[in-house]
Amino acid sequence: MKTLVLGIGNEILGDDGVGVYIAREVARRVSTTDVTVEETATAGLALLERIKGFQRLIIADAILTVKAETGKIQRLALKDTAKTNKSFTAHEAALATAIELGNGLFPGEMPSEIIVYAVQVQDVEHVTGKMTKAVKAAVPEVVRRILAEING
Repeated sequence: MKTLVLGIGNEILGDDGVGVYIAREVARRVSTTDVTVEETATAGLALLERIKGFQRLIIADAILTVKAETGKIQRLALKDTAKTNKSFTAHEAALATAIELGNGLFPGEMPSEIIVYAVQVQDVEHVTGKMTKAVKAAVPEVVRRILAEING
């Protein structure tokens, strides 16, 4: 299955870089030619051209919720990202909205399987190249889970 693993984030904003660090580690470990690993600081509608043509999309990103413990890992399906009319991430438009528009603009070219690995973060507002300990500790587990998804 042609798969895109996409790490979303900005590594100079502390915990927000978690998706980028996950993508880099997955790229070091992936050994199949049908898997592409990329990183980006954009999301929402800006992703449409990037994800077009892949059958499966696995996203790694930061999430900031009110009640979750820092470092908690959540595996979400696309439908889970549609529970709010706000952006799923701090980056741009809601993922579910972007995919819905992509399906209309590019029929048959959007991924049919979409998985999001979201790590609960603490600080995405301060300029720092360091993640909090709990978020950094979650990276190897998310990498392991993504590799398991890839290897089926």
